[in-house]
Amino acid sequence: MTKTKHSIKLSAIIIIGRCRKRSQRAVNALYKQTAASSMEIIIVDLKEEGVPFLDTRKTIPTVYIKKSPEETWARSRAAGIYQARGDIIAFVEDHAIPAQDWAEILIQSHNGWAAVGYAFTNANPGSYMSRASMFSDYAFWMDPLPSGPSDLLPGNNVSYSREILLSLGDRLETDLGVDFNIHEELKKRGHTLYLEGKAKVAHENYDTLGMALVANHYYCWLLAANRRKSQAWSMGKRLFYGLAAPLGAPLIKIVRLIRRLRGRSALWKDFFITLPVLLLTYFWSAIGESMGYLFGFASSDKEFVKWELNRERVNPK
Repeated sequence: MTKTKHSIKLSAIIIIGRCRKRSQRAVNALYKQTAASSMEIIIVDLKEEGVPFLDTRKTIPTVYIKKSPEETWARSRAAGIYQARGDIIAFVEDHAIPAQDWAEILIQSHNGWAAVGYAFTNANPGSYMSRASMFSDYAFWMDPLPSGPSDLLPGNNVSYSREILLSLGDRLETDLGVDFNIHEELKKRGHTLYLEGKAKVAHENYDTLGMALVANHYYCWLLAANRRKSQAWSMGKRLFYGLAAPLGAPLIKIVRLIRRLRGRSALWKDFFITLPVLLLTYFWSAIGESMGYLFGFASSDKEFVKWELNRERVNPK
């Protein structure tokens, strides 16, 4: 029997690229959800010629959207939203593996919140660099994570009220490039963000320093370019932030991180062990942020998609 519109409470959206094996793994994890009867899966495929489609199943309604490999990250995500029928839009990356009760917990937790973030575990903890990369990107939201209202949510792996997200209109096709900018706008409009520590996702991390540095560099470049455009910054403000970012941004991140780690004693050891990588990553990310404020998007859209979707994070042994 075909599910009605009202039976779909959550739409899980995943953007995929060249890395088929890990994408299939993520999609398979979505098919194993305990809330299968209350959700749909939307796959947005930036497929190159000759690359096979993913295998799908009939156990959960699945929408498969084919987009150009040259499509931007923001417009790819927006395409998924426009097809979604659930009251909750839940994004998951192609290199992330949601726990089986992830969707069920989000459905239970999403009462009145504009956006709900997840808790993260490490999908490939076998090397120092993968652990350092995980801490650099997700220490703010690593398991164990207390649930509650929050002013800072993760990017890419995050869920939204569909109604509130659609209220942003055409801005979705630019602001969805980096969720931080969406979250800033939601807070300006008086909405509250929430972290759900029981909604867990295992994240696969870069296992070489070079890959981690480049990916974070372009992510922050895109963030800054998007931010200055969507908020229509003046030339003076762009220059000020562009010149201040290399010094100010790493310090702000370290201070925020220390505050977030208070009361989470299990994570302090990892903080000190990975601190050299954190400092280097935060600095190189800040250089990217500076470039975005000063020069706009340039090639950051394409570079971000390349590193997000089309580069393996774990080097074959």
